[in-house]
Amino acid sequence: MSKKEEYVVNRSRDMMLLVVGIVLLVVCLLWSPEWVWVAFPFVFTSLAGLMGRL
Repeated sequence: MSKKEEYVVNRSRDMMLLVVGIVLLVVCLLWSPEWVWVAFPFVFTSLAGLMGRL
């Protein structure tokens, strides 16, 4: 098994992705609420990255 990992911790990238995801989430909620699920992966993945869970 290789010791090389796929995910590299980068807090600034995760924070930027979180902000973009939250903006996308709010825009989807205001414009077309049935599409709000599209923003969920960005928000939850960036939160997991910031918490060190990836």
